Amino acid sequence: MIEIYIYNQRYEVPEGLTILRAYEWAGFHLTRGVGCRGGFCGACSTVYRLVGDHQLHFALACQTVVQPGMILGPIAFFPAQRPAYLLEELQ
Repeated sequence: MIEIYIYNQRYEVPEGLTILRAYEWAGFHLTRGVGCRGGFCGACSTVYRLVGDHQLHFALACQTVVQPGMILGPIAFFPAQRPAYLLEELQ
């Protein structure tokens, strides 16, 4: 088990989980910002800090494995550019 922080609250989660799975392990019921869970859509964009590191890091929660002391916070309602495709125009 490793220690992480979600919304400034301490949680212990199994080592090797992705950030998204760690949220679920901690008891969060995710209804928004989950997306495809495969690293394709970008809906699970997350910002985090590491202990002793002042920089903010950005990642996809479905692809990034938690690290000890990680401080997590989702990017709420991050406006992603979404292209519109017309199937009739694709070849």
